Amino acid sequence: MKVLVLLVIVIATLQGGSVNWGYAKDLHVTFLNPGSTKDVGVWHLVSHFMQAAADDLDIALEILYADRNHIKMLNQAKQVANSTKAPDYVIMVNEKLMGKEMLLLFKNSNSKIFFIHNGLTDKQRKEVGNERVTIKNWIGTIATDEYQAGYKLIKELYRSMKAYPKILGITGTKATPVSLIRLKGVEDYIVESGRGEQVQVAYGKWSYEDGKQKALALLKRYDDINMIWAANDSMAMGAYDAAQEVAPQRKILVGGLGGFPDTLESIKKGGMKATVGGTVMTGAWSLILINDHHFGLDFNGDLGANIKVDHSTVINTAAKADRFTDVVLNHPEEIDFRKFSKKFNSSLTQYDFSYEKVCQASKLLEKE
Repeated sequence: MKVLVLLVIVIATLQGGSVNWGYAKDLHVTFLNPGSTKDVGVWHLVSHFMQAAADDLDIALEILYADRNHIKMLNQAKQVANSTKAPDYVIMVNEKLMGKEMLLLFKNSNSKIFFIHNGLTDKQRKEVGNERVTIKNWIGTIATDEYQAGYKLIKELYRSMKAYPKILGITGTKATPVSLIRLKGVEDYIVESGRGEQVQVAYGKWSYEDGKQKALALLKRYDDINMIWAANDSMAMGAYDAAQEVAPQRKILVGGLGGFPDTLESIKKGGMKATVGGTVMTGAWSLILINDHHFGLDFNGDLGANIKVDHSTVINTAAKADRFTDVVLNHPEEIDFRKFSKKFNSSLTQYDFSYEKVCQASKLLEKE
């Protein structure tokens, strides 16, 4: 059955960049994915993990890809909002700060709205209100605790650094809220540690190429940098390769965020020092909460409507890289997602989306 499911996904993606299951199932969810079908980074991984959860929960999941074009994403939102067959729920991302405009399109819709990854900023919330207040059908937001993710990453790099840290930071665009949140986690740890200096912070475009070009320029400008952190693994890998080109003798520690496959392989080979994985799981957790909400088990009383999840894990060894690769990236279909749902797990009293629980819910561990 899972082979057939995968075949349907592949065919649908090749034909139009989306997967539309129709309305045969009880619950229909549309995800407005800001990424591309050709991505190998975070948005491809988010969709892959989400689909495994949707299959377990018997949700009809439709994924529309915006190809990293925020105007296309807005137009897709308009099409869904104006559809004669509105989905039960629509999942959005506040990419390029388009979340408010997309949300307003659904103000009078029968669809319920859920944000993941990037929620609305404080400024946007002042303009439209919070979940369930002015826009009643905006029921929730769930995101990785990005502050903790940045904090954990720099803490791990410090743990491995005996010299006085001279740090280059490469975060994402200022138009993406997580860029600044991850940066704040890094900055706060540096202050708390009582040592080290962040020499410069560059704002990047989330890509390998941009990360490499920025690192090449800055490593030539500053000859004492011995640590680089980047707000995602693509930029981190670019920075790592730049360091190998410019100053291989300096043994610069490099870390990123995301748990991307190339980074995990690099860690296993003794290249990059660490990554913090977990972000790719937020979409699946939104489906858990949406499913429970749809069947009368509202998560608001337990978690609130604006939820931060600390499900990130530091990956700094080959064994940890292999475990994350097997459980999260390669075989999410082996995870029993129903264990996280109150609808399917009547003994569940408190939601727990931690990485440890994910591993415990994977059938792969039973085979070890």
